[in-house]
Amino acid sequence: MTTPDGKYLVFTREGASDRKNGIVICELNDPAHPKVISEFTAGVTSGVHSAFVYRQEKFGTHVYLTNDGTGAMHVIDITDPYKPHEAGTWKTGNRPEAGRTLHDIDVQDGLAYLSNWNDGLVILDIGNGMAGGSPSQPVLVSQYKYDLNDMYRQVEAAGGPGFIRGTHTAWRHDNYVFIADEVFPSSGVKGAKDAATGRAYGRLQVIDVTDLKEPRSVAFYEPEFGGVHNIWVAGDTLYMGAYNAGFRAFDISGELKGDLRAQQREMVHVNTADMDGKVQNTAMTWGVVVRDGLAYVNDMYNGLWVVRMEPRRETKALTP
Repeated sequence: MTTPDGKYLVFTREGASDRKNGIVICELNDPAHPKVISEFTAGVTSGVHSAFVYRQEKFGTHVYLTNDGTGAMHVIDITDPYKPHEAGTWKTGNRPEAGRTLHDIDVQDGLAYLSNWNDGLVILDIGNGMAGGSPSQPVLVSQYKYDLNDMYRQVEAAGGPGFIRGTHTAWRHDNYVFIADEVFPSSGVKGAKDAATGRAYGRLQVIDVTDLKEPRSVAFYEPEFGGVHNIWVAGDTLYMGAYNAGFRAFDISGELKGDLRAQQREMVHVNTADMDGKVQNTAMTWGVVVRDGLAYVNDMYNGLWVVRMEPRRETKALTP
């Protein structure tokens, strides 16, 4: 992710061969040739999965990043990108570090929306003013936690105990936060020759945050066969990478309530499977980025797809 002025780039590192993970900062005077100018690794060498760059006039520019080792959020001041330094940290207090995971962070209007895996959605004031928080001293506004084991009990029934499940990503849009769970069974299909027989699970929940201190789930989407992973919201459309359910897009206009699939809010579905893919004829759509009317869809087995949604064609009613 870049700084708002586009002059500097921040990227994350996991699994570095020298174990020197963390973040790297580049200048983009020549965008085709980014130049490394600094890095930050102190306390986050276990790996940084996700980071969000955010600027506030009062506080400067900071990177909000995840710590793979401790499940904490670290706040790195890059107001001077040549000299990054830690400004603050925050983590849930009801778990030992071995059981705490922070997967993703979205920041808007001085509020940070944390996808805290076992601990659900966490909302922090990092400069909004509603709870007196700042980048150096984030303050808890609210938490939406739900019973993941109960919600995905069919996954354990299919694949055995120890399955993967957690609040994976969050996106604030208007008075809603869309949260998506990443869910996989603990084992593949017995006797299968490759990953083509496997599947993901997961649910997208629509959280009403009209009252930020009392978030509540009001709507949901769950594919018949497949999961949910990364999402992107633009206008009244939500775009989704749904793993083996392919690429999907939904109408999220107006008030959202109940089962979005049953309401036929799904607008587009592209099966990104390919016979020449790493796993033949199998979609594994990771996510989507939307820009200038095009959806750039990345599939772990089948590479990059570029999708344009065309207006719905009018159909004439049949007359007897």
